[in-house]
Amino acid sequence: MSDDSPGIPTLALIVPGEHGALHGSLSLLPDAPGLVVLVHAGPPEDNANGAFTDLLRQSGLSTLNADLIAATEEHYPDLHHNIPQLARRLLLFLDQIRHRMQMGEIPVQPLALHADEDTAPVIVRIASQRDHDIAALVCRGGLVDLAGVVYLRTLASPLLLLHDLGDDRRIAANRRALREVRCHAELRVIADADARKTDTANRLAAQWIRRFLPPPAQAH
Repeated sequence: MSDDSPGIPTLALIVPGEHGALHGSLSLLPDAPGLVVLVHAGPPEDNANGAFTDLLRQSGLSTLNADLIAATEEHYPDLHHNIPQLARRLLLFLDQIRHRMQMGEIPVQPLALHADEDTAPVIVRIASQRDHDIAALVCRGGLVDLAGVVYLRTLASPLLLLHDLGDDRRIAANRRALREVRCHAELRVIADADARKTDTANRLAAQWIRRFLPPPAQAH
Protein backbone atom coordinates (compact mmCIF):
# COMPACT_ATOMS: atom_id res chain seq x y z
CA MET A 1 0.00 0.00 0.00
CA SER A 2 1.53 3.30 -1.00
CA ASP A 3 0.45 6.92 -1.27
CA ASP A 4 2.54 9.12 -3.49
CA SER A 5 0.57 12.35 -3.78
CA PRO A 6 2.94 15.17 -4.72
CA GLY A 7 3.84 17.51 -1.90
CA ILE A 8 2.34 15.38 0.86
CA PRO A 9 4.86 13.69 3.19
CA THR A 10 4.20 9.97 3.52
CA LEU A 11 5.47 7.72 6.26
CA ALA A 12 5.43 3.93 6.14
CA LEU A 13 4.24 2.34 9.38
CA ILE A 14 5.07 -1.25 10.28
CA VAL A 15 3.67 -3.03 13.32
CA PRO A 16 4.42 -6.64 14.32
CA GLY A 17 1.73 -9.26 13.75
CA GLU A 18 1.48 -12.87 14.84
CA HIS A 19 2.26 -14.13 11.34
CA GLY A 20 4.09 -11.24 9.74
CA ALA A 21 4.40 -7.49 9.65
CA LEU A 22 1.33 -5.28 9.25
CA HIS A 23 1.75 -2.28 7.00
CA GLY A 24 0.29 1.19 6.96
CA SER A 25 0.83 4.35 4.96
CA LEU A 26 0.54 7.66 6.81
CA SER A 27 0.08 10.91 4.87
CA LEU A 28 0.32 13.95 7.10
CA LEU A 29 -0.91 17.47 6.58
CA PRO A 30 0.70 19.44 9.44
CA ASP A 31 -2.25 21.80 10.04
CA ALA A 32 -4.99 19.21 9.45
CA PRO A 33 -7.98 19.26 11.83
CA GLY A 34 -7.86 15.47 12.01
CA LEU A 35 -6.34 12.18 10.94
CA VAL A 36 -8.62 9.62 9.27
CA VAL A 37 -7.59 5.99 9.75
CA LEU A 38 -8.84 3.90 6.83
CA VAL A 39 -9.00 0.34 8.13
CA HIS A 40 -8.64 -2.59 5.73
CA ALA A 41 -8.56 -6.38 6.05
CA GLY A 42 -6.32 -7.04 3.08
CA PRO A 43 -5.20 -4.73 0.27
CA PRO A 44 -7.95 -2.25 -0.67
CA GLU A 45 -9.15 -1.68 -4.21
CA ASP A 46 -6.65 0.89 -5.41
CA ASN A 47 -9.03 3.03 -7.47
CA ALA A 48 -11.83 3.29 -4.91
CA ASN A 49 -9.50 3.73 -1.95
CA GLY A 50 -7.32 6.21 -3.81
CA ALA A 51 -10.30 8.39 -4.73
CA PHE A 52 -11.49 8.54 -1.12
CA THR A 53 -8.01 9.21 0.22
CA ASP A 54 -7.58 12.03 -2.29
CA LEU A 55 -10.93 13.53 -1.30
CA LEU A 56 -9.96 13.50 2.37
CA ARG A 57 -6.69 15.23 1.62
CA GLN A 58 -8.46 17.81 -0.54
CA SER A 59 -10.65 18.41 2.51
CA GLY A 60 -7.49 19.15 4.47
CA LEU A 61 -7.33 15.88 6.42
CA SER A 62 -4.42 13.58 7.12
CA THR A 63 -4.85 9.88 6.34
CA LEU A 64 -3.55 6.52 7.49
CA ASN A 65 -4.28 3.44 5.39
CA ALA A 66 -3.88 0.52 7.80
CA ASP A 67 -3.97 -3.11 6.59
CA LEU A 68 -4.80 -5.51 9.45
CA ILE A 69 -3.83 -8.60 7.43
CA ALA A 70 -0.21 -9.60 6.82
CA ALA A 71 0.76 -10.54 3.28
CA THR A 72 1.32 -14.15 4.36
CA GLU A 73 -2.24 -14.36 5.75
CA GLU A 74 -4.31 -13.15 2.81
CA HIS A 75 -5.32 -16.70 1.82
CA TYR A 76 -6.87 -17.38 5.26
CA PRO A 77 -10.50 -16.21 4.88
CA ASP A 78 -11.41 -16.91 8.51
CA LEU A 79 -9.01 -14.25 9.73
CA HIS A 80 -11.05 -11.55 7.96
CA HIS A 81 -13.93 -12.35 10.33
CA ASN A 82 -11.89 -12.65 13.53
CA ILE A 83 -13.06 -9.41 15.12
CA PRO A 84 -11.14 -9.67 18.42
CA GLN A 85 -7.87 -10.36 16.60
CA LEU A 86 -8.37 -7.60 14.05
CA ALA A 87 -9.31 -5.21 16.86
CA ARG A 88 -6.06 -5.96 18.68
CA ARG A 89 -4.16 -5.21 15.50
CA LEU A 90 -5.93 -1.92 14.96
CA LEU A 91 -5.00 -0.96 18.51
CA LEU A 92 -1.35 -1.56 17.60
CA PHE A 93 -1.63 1.01 14.81
CA LEU A 94 -3.46 3.51 17.01
CA ASP A 95 -1.00 3.07 19.88
CA GLN A 96 1.92 3.68 17.52
CA ILE A 97 0.25 6.84 16.21
CA ARG A 98 -0.49 8.09 19.73
CA HIS A 99 3.08 7.35 20.85
CA ARG A 100 4.55 9.29 17.95
CA MET A 101 2.25 12.21 18.68
CA GLN A 102 3.25 12.21 22.34
CA MET A 103 6.94 12.10 21.38
CA GLY A 104 6.49 15.05 19.01
CA GLU A 105 7.44 12.98 15.97
CA ILE A 106 4.17 13.78 14.18
CA PRO A 107 1.56 16.52 14.74
CA VAL A 108 -1.12 15.91 17.35
CA GLN A 109 -4.40 15.49 15.48
CA PRO A 110 -7.84 14.10 16.47
CA LEU A 111 -8.63 10.67 15.06
CA ALA A 112 -11.56 9.38 13.00
CA LEU A 113 -12.03 5.81 11.79
CA HIS A 114 -13.36 4.57 8.45
CA ALA A 115 -14.06 0.92 7.58
CA ASP A 116 -15.40 -1.20 4.75
CA GLU A 117 -17.26 -4.49 5.09
CA ASP A 118 -15.38 -6.90 7.43
CA THR A 119 -13.67 -4.13 9.40
CA ALA A 120 -16.92 -2.28 10.24
CA PRO A 121 -17.50 -4.12 13.56
CA VAL A 122 -13.79 -3.79 14.33
CA ILE A 123 -13.80 0.01 14.39
CA VAL A 124 -17.02 0.08 16.42
CA ARG A 125 -15.42 -2.13 19.04
CA ILE A 126 -12.21 -0.10 19.13
CA ALA A 127 -14.00 3.26 19.33
CA SER A 128 -16.10 1.93 22.20
CA GLN A 129 -12.97 0.81 24.05
CA ARG A 130 -11.28 4.18 23.53
CA ASP A 131 -14.36 6.09 24.69
CA HIS A 132 -14.13 9.74 23.56
CA ASP A 133 -10.73 9.32 21.91
CA ILE A 134 -12.29 8.80 18.45
CA ALA A 135 -14.08 11.82 16.98
CA ALA A 136 -16.18 10.01 14.34
CA LEU A 137 -16.83 6.65 12.68
CA VAL A 138 -17.92 5.74 9.16
CA CYS A 139 -18.79 2.18 8.12
CA ARG A 140 -19.51 1.22 4.52
CA GLY A 141 -21.38 -2.06 4.43
CA GLY A 142 -20.57 -4.69 7.00
CA LEU A 143 -22.52 -5.74 10.06
CA VAL A 144 -21.82 -3.59 13.10
CA ASP A 145 -23.84 -5.90 15.37
CA LEU A 146 -20.89 -8.30 15.15
CA ALA A 147 -18.98 -5.88 17.37
CA GLY A 148 -21.16 -7.06 20.28
CA VAL A 149 -24.07 -5.49 22.14
CA VAL A 150 -21.88 -4.26 25.00
CA TYR A 151 -19.71 -2.28 22.58
CA LEU A 152 -22.71 -0.86 20.75
CA ARG A 153 -24.27 0.32 24.00
CA THR A 154 -21.10 2.01 25.25
CA LEU A 155 -20.13 3.63 21.94
CA ALA A 156 -19.74 7.40 22.27
CA SER A 157 -18.33 8.33 18.84
CA PRO A 158 -20.82 9.57 16.22
CA LEU A 159 -21.47 6.69 13.79
CA LEU A 160 -22.48 6.82 10.12
CA LEU A 161 -23.50 3.63 8.31
CA LEU A 162 -23.55 3.68 4.50
CA HIS A 163 -25.26 1.02 2.39
CA ASP A 164 -26.11 0.62 -1.27
CA LEU A 165 -29.75 0.31 -2.20
CA GLY A 166 -30.69 -3.37 -2.37
CA ASP A 167 -28.44 -4.49 0.48
CA ASP A 168 -31.63 -5.33 2.34
CA ARG A 169 -30.38 -7.99 4.75
CA ARG A 170 -27.53 -5.94 6.14
CA ILE A 171 -29.56 -2.74 6.17
CA ALA A 172 -32.19 -4.46 8.32
CA ALA A 173 -29.53 -5.96 10.60
CA ASN A 174 -27.80 -2.63 11.09
CA ARG A 175 -31.08 -0.82 11.76
CA ARG A 176 -31.67 -3.30 14.59
CA ALA A 177 -28.11 -2.70 15.83
CA LEU A 178 -28.68 1.06 15.93
CA ARG A 179 -31.45 0.53 18.48
CA GLU A 180 -28.68 -0.44 20.92
CA VAL A 181 -26.51 2.65 20.48
CA ARG A 182 -26.85 5.79 22.57
CA CYS A 183 -24.51 8.01 20.60
CA HIS A 184 -25.45 10.08 17.57
CA ALA A 185 -25.87 7.61 14.69
CA GLU A 186 -27.35 7.56 11.20
CA LEU A 187 -27.87 4.97 8.46
CA ARG A 188 -27.88 6.27 4.90
CA VAL A 189 -28.93 4.24 1.86
CA ILE A 190 -27.28 5.27 -1.41
CA ALA A 191 -29.67 4.89 -4.32
CA ASP A 192 -27.50 6.47 -7.02
CA ALA A 193 -26.63 4.72 -10.24
CA ASP A 194 -23.58 2.46 -10.10
CA ALA A 195 -21.29 5.05 -11.64
CA ARG A 196 -22.07 7.55 -8.87
CA LYS A 197 -22.34 5.34 -5.78
CA THR A 198 -18.70 5.56 -4.83
CA ASP A 199 -18.56 9.34 -5.29
CA THR A 200 -21.68 9.80 -3.16
CA ALA A 201 -20.40 7.51 -0.41
CA ASN A 202 -17.03 9.29 -0.40
CA ARG A 203 -18.71 12.69 -0.09
CA LEU A 204 -21.04 11.62 2.72
CA ALA A 205 -18.19 9.98 4.63
CA ALA A 206 -15.94 13.03 4.35
CA GLN A 207 -18.74 15.39 5.38
CA TRP A 208 -19.54 13.26 8.45
CA ILE A 209 -15.94 13.20 9.59
CA ARG A 210 -15.45 16.93 9.16
CA ARG A 211 -18.74 17.60 10.96
CA PHE A 212 -17.64 15.87 14.14
CA LEU A 213 -13.96 16.73 14.35
CA PRO A 214 -13.38 19.11 17.26
CA PRO A 215 -12.67 22.80 16.53
CA PRO A 216 -8.93 23.60 16.25
CA ALA A 217 -8.81 25.15 19.73
CA GLN A 218 -10.03 21.85 21.22
CA ALA A 219 -7.99 19.56 19.00
CA HIS A 220 -5.04 19.22 21.36
